[in-house]
Amino acid sequence: MPVECTGMENTTQMTVAEASEALGVSERTVWRYLSSGRLVGETVGPVGSQRTLIDHSAVQAIIAGRDGGEEIAALKAEVTRLADENAALRAERDQLRRSITGLRTQLAQFHKPVSKRAGDLVLAGLSSLANRRPAR
Repeated sequence: MPVECTGMENTTQMTVAEASEALGVSERTVWRYLSSGRLVGETVGPVGSQRTLIDHSAVQAIIAGRDGGEEIAALKAEVTRLADENAALRAERDQLRRSITGLRTQLAQFHKPVSKRAGDLVLAGLSSLANRRPAR
């Protein structure tokens, strides 16, 4: 028969409410953990006054998994490294955008459109050259 849960300290099992408090999550989240298999519980008692009891050690394992472990530390270090790399790439992208904008401005100075008057003069000069007959 499971131990009656009056407090978390001296028991081997706890209620959903106690597990919720210990984990710092809502009771609904504890029920989700139970449904997904992250926590295992045992439903006891007669219909109408049933309770689901959860092993204290399983709750403690979740708490311990949150705070540390080499794998979590390695993942956090990788996240930090990737965030730094991302920031460096964004800075490089922004610098390249500024360079491209400057180059486009410089290029536009070389490709100024010819005024209509100047264009007409050039065309007139070309047509007069085309109408000349070569000397024999």
